[in-house]
Amino acid sequence: MANCYICGRPLNESRFRLRRRVKTGEWVRRDYRSGKPSSVQNRYGSRIVCQGCAKWIDAKDLRSARWQWIQLFLAGAALLIAASFS
Repeated sequence: MANCYICGRPLNESRFRLRRRVKTGEWVRRDYRSGKPSSVQNRYGSRIVCQGCAKWIDAKDLRSARWQWIQLFLAGAALLIAASFS
């Protein structure tokens, strides 16, 4: 029997397995003179998740996509305003 990768809940046997792209690891290289990270590498993979976690991941991805569209719209509006004043 499989378990959810996010919350660990056991998944019942069904013919449908929900897979989502989730963060599976992180690697940080630090500069020990300043203590700040000099590079960060994130790893993602497709893992089996439960329905609740799948809905949560989908909602988070939708919010992120909406925010990117809002930023693009605001940047375009700022560009148009700047072009109209020059």
